[in-house]
Amino acid sequence: MSRGVAVGLRNLMYAKLISDPTDGSPATYETPKPIVGAITANINPNASNETLFADDGPYETMTTLGQISVELNVADLPFEVQADLFGHSIEGGVLIRRSGDVPPWVALGFKSLKSNGHYRYTWLAKGKFGLPEQSNETKGDSVNFQTPTATGSFVKRDCDDEWERHIDEDYIDYVPSMGENWFISPYGQPADTTPPTLVSVTPADDATGVAVSTTVVWVFDKAMALSTLTNDNFLVLNDDSGASVAGALSVNTARTQVTFTPSVSLAASTTYRAVVTTSVKDASGNNLANPSSTKFTTA
Repeated sequence: MSRGVAVGLRNLMYAKLISDPTDGSPATYETPKPIVGAITANINPNASNETLFADDGPYETMTTLGQISVELNVADLPFEVQADLFGHSIEGGVLIRRSGDVPPWVALGFKSLKSNGHYRYTWLAKGKFGLPEQSNETKGDSVNFQTPTATGSFVKRDCDDEWERHIDEDYIDYVPSMGENWFISPYGQPADTTPPTLVSVTPADDATGVAVSTTVVWVFDKAMALSTLTNDNFLVLNDDSGASVAGALSVNTARTQVTFTPSVSLAASTTYRAVVTTSVKDASGNNLANPSSTKFTTA
């Protein structure tokens, strides 16, 4: 589990929900827009717990998620943001509120600084906001800021039951591209479901005359999940005896290249087999579709 409690808030964004189908198709959203001047975002999931009693004791328990309450406090809510979040209209530069205004469904995203100096990135999938509180006060001897607070109710999506997702910078499988792209594409677009591809293996399959000091290098077409880049999933074996070669794995910064360095030089005139299992995953959680096995013979 990643450590650190949230101590900051920034990059508050929203995206209008276009569709949330029930036929298994993914939800779609408009391009995310910013809400400048975020102060606080309080999220309170409401869950009910029920226990079935049988045989003179508790027999089964169930937890049901209800609506998720969200309270936003921001420095200001520009007319354009109010029109988007609360269903109002802007006519001739004037914000018009009507009794029949219907707030649209939106997703809400932000990132929060944790006490350990790393960021947590969050998206809430589907919710509606009510009218913000308005507070006015006459000018006094000291400054007293009046900032709007908007309260929303969020629920799970119909298409997949998801209500929230987040990533932590200090999680083992986090890669910088996750944070860089978090607010660019609308939340809830189809996830990456394409399995990773093993682009190359060095030494190449059936290579001969390989130096006994060689390393084995696997290159993938996308960033891989660091938690799966282990000696259990990347092996170099003596092809005759099946014995594992002792060594260490290293990974490049982009997490696309895995290098195995033997603890001692390989035996001369010996055939080895480099294996990658299907337990290896990319950063999106897709497993390698097929295991890889290549062999080479030392000089």
